[in-house]
Amino acid sequence: MAKKSTKVQSLRPEPTATLSRKSATKSPSKTNGSGTKPSHGKARGSEGKSAGSKPKVEEAVVNWYDHPEWYELGFLKETPKEAKFLEAVFKKHVKFPVTRVLEVGCGSGRLVREMARRGYETTGLDLNSEALKYCKKKLQEDGCHADLVKGDMTDFWFGKPFDAAFNAINTFRHLETEEAAVKHLECIASNLKTGGVFVLSLHLIPHDGDLWGTERWSAKGDGVAIRYALTVLDCDIETRIERLRITMNVEQDGRVSRLSDEIRLRLYNVDQLKSLLAKMKQFELVGVYDFWFDIQQRQRLSRNSCDTVLVLKKL
Repeated sequence: MAKKSTKVQSLRPEPTATLSRKSATKSPSKTNGSGTKPSHGKARGSEGKSAGSKPKVEEAVVNWYDHPEWYELGFLKETPKEAKFLEAVFKKHVKFPVTRVLEVGCGSGRLVREMARRGYETTGLDLNSEALKYCKKKLQEDGCHADLVKGDMTDFWFGKPFDAAFNAINTFRHLETEEAAVKHLECIASNLKTGGVFVLSLHLIPHDGDLWGTERWSAKGDGVAIRYALTVLDCDIETRIERLRITMNVEQDGRVSRLSDEIRLRLYNVDQLKSLLAKMKQFELVGVYDFWFDIQQRQRLSRNSCDTVLVLKKL
């Protein structure tokens, strides 16, 4: 079972959901705030809508991970493609059958559930209790099983090693220091079989990238429609921290709720990533891909790298 340690939450932005470093629209102004997460607030506004008028918007500052059923909706369509890619990675880069897998920072558990549906012995690790409860509920509805553990992705140990592990898009960037990043990779290595793989995906800063802008997208589910926006509020190249605001406009049962949260992510360019990987003698980089999740389209780590998926093999 994972050890309990300092809080590090997971982020699950997907290719359709995150800021494009190359094509972002300019933000009208640069915010230089403290970078702290806003305190939780209660929703305020109308309880419904009056006849002949638009529904009033209820606004709240929340932890968006506390609403897993809403935040994952915008990313669900990518899940089968990601799971298929993971299976292709296992087949291409692992010499033994992969049956036991770990997702670190699993959030709502969309990938945990998909891998469990595909017959893998799956474990998910995350710090957010609401997300784990939601994942457990969805697993029961699907008639599937996975082990869910509340724990820190820089300090965990499972007695039995995994055949493969994965850390989905940008979850890794929640680790704000080099020390935390190294600890995470060391934990992965200690919980992985020799010859097993770790699939790590994150956005890098290309040399000609635009760091400022807003990405918008939308999704619909049963009785709910959500519009998302992810905006860069502050970006400090020296401290390597960017601060972003995520907003969800949720229309459900004749009501509209606007939920917002702020998150902090560590910045990486290709040289900084290579420097980190050079410290990890437990791993060999055996594959580089992008967010198209196409096993046939192998990439190179270069100054133009942006949406990057690494396959690291345990030595």
